[in-house]
Amino acid sequence: MKILVNCYACSPYKGSEPGMGWNFVKCLSKYHELHIITESKFQEDLDKYFNENPEEKRNYNFYFLKRERHNLLRKIYPPSYYWFYKKWQKKVLIFSQELDKHYHFDIIHQLNMIGYREPGYLYKLNKPFVWGPIGGFNITPWSLLSSMGIYGCIFYFCRNIINLYQMHNSKRIRTAINSSNILISATKDDHDKILKLWNKKSIIIPEVGFTSQENNILPRKRNGNLKICWSGLHIPRKSLNLLLEAIPLCKNKENIELHIIGDGECNSKWKKMAKRLQINNIKWYGWVDRETAMNIMQQSHIFTITSLSDATSTVLLEALSLGLPVIALNHLGFANVITDNCGIKIDIKSKAQLINNLSKAIDNIYENEDLRLHLANGAINRSKEFSWESKAKIINNIYLQISK
Repeated sequence: MKILVNCYACSPYKGSEPGMGWNFVKCLSKYHELHIITESKFQEDLDKYFNENPEEKRNYNFYFLKRERHNLLRKIYPPSYYWFYKKWQKKVLIFSQELDKHYHFDIIHQLNMIGYREPGYLYKLNKPFVWGPIGGFNITPWSLLSSMGIYGCIFYFCRNIINLYQMHNSKRIRTAINSSNILISATKDDHDKILKLWNKKSIIIPEVGFTSQENNILPRKRNGNLKICWSGLHIPRKSLNLLLEAIPLCKNKENIELHIIGDGECNSKWKKMAKRLQINNIKWYGWVDRETAMNIMQQSHIFTITSLSDATSTVLLEALSLGLPVIALNHLGFANVITDNCGIKIDIKSKAQLINNLSKAIDNIYENEDLRLHLANGAINRSKEFSWESKAKIINNIYLQISK
């Protein structure tokens, strides 16, 4: 079949949304002829990839449309991004109407970005329409807003209010959902929210995954200090400060090492916090390439995620695939991925309670090596359930279902 895919972000060399877009279309191209509209900034990456791998350009047809940008306005008012993104989606509709006259597409798929706030306009083509994975319904826990600093508190308070308003009042979102033949939700929470707000069922397919491959990774026994890895943008919602504040409460704090990957606006503040809390066994790596990051993770014993406002993340699956038990907040998509056989989930009630329970979870793993090894084996097995190939098979079945 001929499938038109609206994939704003798509790159073989990046993670997050661009990596998600690429991995979905790469695996789906094995089944169908894909026509993929993406933003022009990804053309260089895609050209490079196909020049290096010409044999792979079988069922791909890429079209590049440029999005307007205003970097100064984005700094002053970050949500202005959506103004220009919306204009780009309108360009996609006009371009797609002309493209459809030539190719007569069988199915339209609005793939990413995954946020529900911007459904695009391709549902107006009056073709079988698939939208998703859809996410972004999450509300940052009100009780923890103050832990994100003044800027983070104000930003995510406003985001929560806007999110709640848009969920209940956006006519275009409602129209797009009602026009969809199939909706795909990123998490069970997103599925439940869609059902509650619009009385529409959806199929749950997490927006993150990894390329399945044969590996001989075995859980690594610990000799000496417990090495904890944390990786991500150093921005308020990632909340590394929660882990930093938990370490001094650990009974075994002198035998715990922190390995911190990433950089961002909170980097200086968090380094000062670590110094003030007298956390000496800590190494800051800054930004490193993926291979280096994976090596750092592989030398660690557990992985921690403290994000307050992400559906889930690719790095979570990478950590699991390396046999790292994961300690994360019992929140959003992380709660759906992590089970009692591969990690520990920390309930969110108050900041003090969260930090205290986080420190207890770290002590529990430090003092019980058999538990850590059990969770490590469970992590490897759990990661295998989230391969891109398995997701593509599900979406292919969706295409076949609605084409009948």
